[in-house]
Amino acid sequence: MIDIPTGNTASALALQFRLQQTQTLPLKEQSRLVDQRLTQLLLHALQTVPYYRNHPEIIRMQGKIDWQRFPILTRANLQKAGTTLQSESPPESHGKAYEFRSSGSTGRPVVSYSSDYAQMFWRAQTVRDHLWAGRDLSGHMAAIKYQAPEKARYPGVSQGHWGPASATLGYSGKMSTLNSIEPLELQYRWLTEIQPDYLLTYPSNLLELAKIHRRMGAQLSLKGISTLGETLTPEMRQYCRTAFSCRVADMYSSQEMGYMALQCPRHDHYHIQLENCIVEILDDNNAPCRPGQTGRVVVTSLQNYIMPLLRYEIGDYAIAGAGCDCGITLPVIKRVIGRTRNLVKYPDGRKSWPSYNPMALMDLVPDAQFQLEQVSATGIVVHLVSDNPPDKAREKQMMGIIQEAMGYPFEIEIRITNEIPRAASGKFEEFVCRI
Repeated sequence: MIDIPTGNTASALALQFRLQQTQTLPLKEQSRLVDQRLTQLLLHALQTVPYYRNHPEIIRMQGKIDWQRFPILTRANLQKAGTTLQSESPPESHGKAYEFRSSGSTGRPVVSYSSDYAQMFWRAQTVRDHLWAGRDLSGHMAAIKYQAPEKARYPGVSQGHWGPASATLGYSGKMSTLNSIEPLELQYRWLTEIQPDYLLTYPSNLLELAKIHRRMGAQLSLKGISTLGETLTPEMRQYCRTAFSCRVADMYSSQEMGYMALQCPRHDHYHIQLENCIVEILDDNNAPCRPGQTGRVVVTSLQNYIMPLLRYEIGDYAIAGAGCDCGITLPVIKRVIGRTRNLVKYPDGRKSWPSYNPMALMDLVPDAQFQLEQVSATGIVVHLVSDNPPDKAREKQMMGIIQEAMGYPFEIEIRITNEIPRAASGKFEEFVCRI
């Protein structure tokens, strides 16, 4: 009736079994395994990555690495380092390298690289997320996410599985995808037409859909909702949970790091994905925060030997957590306070998630920091921090990129500035709507 699994399927099943073991290990054993993996990674990075091999602070340690004093890698460091952060001799067994581009939570887009090996952990933890949330992988998943302006427009696109993570394990639940640039009213209508079991989207987008649902009250029988890419506040979670009468499970991930934390199966807090990365929450003195304290998120990928990112300050804030009674012993983040986005508003009253490609802007103005601010129904100001401001020709190209992505000829003004302030919460807002 069945064949013995081989190849990628066998590896995926074995890794999934291993994750189920490690998530309940005693803390002492988890620490031992992490220290073992970190020691291997540090040896590789110091021998084969020019950035670390030549870093003056690391050289001064004279081979006696003090992790608490190991230099923190900022996004600015990452941008300036370029190829010096790539290994000169990555393990052949880790397979092909992949480029990732991310706008991140600081408005400074970055380029990073990962491998087939690291991607296996990404897929395995995707399945873990589904299992922790209690999803039926044979059900119908709807995803409303950012796509290029010409892709996945209404009535959307469909495929016979949720992605490579579930397909490799033999699951064939339907996945329907719609571009988040579509007006919210059309997104809601699409959901009522396809009647999915589950929904995946951004918190800000979900909140607006929940408002429409409470107003319209159409038939929807969602069994669960998953959010990503932005901050899901407790207030948003409760509002959406009440509106749709189902659980809202959030995930904390990034292109550079993969999964950093997944929501607990029993509670609203998060468990750090210790098999994939070390997550430190640090105060202003770079000391670990106590449970309940808010601090900067600093992450170390344990699986990326192509471009090791050690003590990488990702630009988010989080509240440190204590232990958990769910049976999972992985460390806890009480709450993630990361990036957020407002919704863009159009002159005709429509609202949608602000789709634009920050990497296309960075190609025109390398190493820049961007923030888009909607100041009127038809006007957007682009705040730009750069040592090499664009000329008029590049400014015109930037305007075209934003207008095309947002599907409207907004009047765009580009303002050069020395600094883009964070919100009072400490978050950086990539897009701000003032109307």
